[in-house]
Amino acid sequence: MNIAIYLFLIIFAGAFLQANIGFGFPIIVMVFLPSFFPFSTAVTLCQIIAMASTGYLTVLYWKQIQWKTLFPLLIPSILIAGFVTVFSLQVEPGNLKIILGLTLVAISLFFAVFSKKIVIESRVRNGLLMGTLAGFGNGLFGIGGPPVALYLLPSVQDKTQYLATIQAYFFFCNLESIIIRVLNGALVLTDVPLIFLGWMAILVGTVLGLKSFNKIPEAMLKKIVYLFVGASGLWIVIGEMV
Repeated sequence: MNIAIYLFLIIFAGAFLQANIGFGFPIIVMVFLPSFFPFSTAVTLCQIIAMASTGYLTVLYWKQIQWKTLFPLLIPSILIAGFVTVFSLQVEPGNLKIILGLTLVAISLFFAVFSKKIVIESRVRNGLLMGTLAGFGNGLFGIGGPPVALYLLPSVQDKTQYLATIQAYFFFCNLESIIIRVLNGALVLTDVPLIFLGWMAILVGTVLGLKSFNKIPEAMLKKIVYLFVGASGLWIVIGEMV
């Protein structure tokens, strides 16, 4: 029962964040889930549960998706993430947790200090580069949002089009990773009820997040999230090394 309550709250928080800034769900969720489940199971649960939100938003804003901007990101991500996912299944989970923790710290510092200073131009080569970086993150631990957001934010000016495009990216990338991990035994039958619980939580978080889409100051929300993410990443690294 305690795990169910924690899972609901974690999924709700991640969905609320993603509905507001377009990414962040796996960052929040992967801070906690590896503490409750084997690493690959945690990634798979995160991605299956996320499909309820990314799928819903992709369908809802289908006409707003900027496909010409999306494809340079999506193609290298899918190709690279497939290989990296298979590779990650052979890596010691403790090492993956340390890499995850360091990545969360790096994401936090980068966005807090440099995100406004770095503008990535909307060019195919830049999309391919950011898609490649995201592919590695997606393949290792299901986190590819930051490089994708860095490319899409200046490339897609309309906020709704940005949200639609980045959610479509997550939907297709998650689908690939889920298939690979499930075929390699990442889930067991007893995990199924947790998936349904997660879908309930993500529905509530997404709906409430969309209602506050234009009400919460984006800059303030990001600062709080990145501080939390950085501290959590540091905690994961310390916990694995002690």
